[in-house]
Amino acid sequence: LGVPLYYAILAISQNPPEDSVFDGTFDYTFDETIPPADILKAAEPVICLKAYLSGIPFLDVVQTPNGFAVVNNTNHAPASKERVERLLEFVKRRLTAALDFLIEFAFSYSIFRGLWKQEEELFNRHTEIVYLTTNELRRYSANQSATCMDLFTIHPVVLSLQSEIAGYFSAAYLDELIEKRRNVKLSVFDSHVFRAIQTIAGLKLQKASFYHLVESEVNYMIGHPDEYPAYMASAEYKLKMSQKYENRQRHATFFFGG
Repeated sequence: LGVPLYYAILAISQNPPEDSVFDGTFDYTFDETIPPADILKAAEPVICLKAYLSGIPFLDVVQTPNGFAVVNNTNHAPASKERVERLLEFVKRRLTAALDFLIEFAFSYSIFRGLWKQEEELFNRHTEIVYLTTNELRRYSANQSATCMDLFTIHPVVLSLQSEIAGYFSAAYLDELIEKRRNVKLSVFDSHVFRAIQTIAGLKLQKASFYHLVESEVNYMIGHPDEYPAYMASAEYKLKMSQKYENRQRHATFFFGG
């Protein structure tokens, strides 16, 4: 999330509000009425879970009322490899949920989104693909076991798929959608197409058929020309509408029934 946002959270932690203890429930409706100090609740689980995940493979630990302690007596035996692996997977899932929540919180709250943007390269890289969180990746790719590590790993793959998808919706309009999402300015019509692109990318990840959805969505855009000026001015639109265009499956702009 970048250094400026980190220091903002650190400053809040120096003088936390009385109700800042995280209760384990992610039940916010993100809007500008949320107290800014609540980001501390979102950050604390991420820090604790990352520390716990890093320590598990190297220490024989037990959880006590005062925190974690290293086993150093004959009353406890080190956990089996299988139990350690199960614990690691559980903590990864909890970390993924906590990190998703922190990302959504920082992104949805304009004060923190502005601080995140100050780390421009980091912000732009994280937001250049259509999946902002692991939950979105799971929802559209049907990979319910995906973790935050998988989202980082699959980033270049999704970026490549978006380049292919731009052949249908135009690179100019896809870039516009990404930029609008970064600034939380997607219109209802933009959101309609953006969700379709998320779905198409997920289908491509699954190597499933997606052409019918592409055709349906592009025809929807053509049916609302005033809402999609970037696409209507694109070479992709002109190519699709050209009477001389030969519709072949090897073309990036191929449409069933087109």
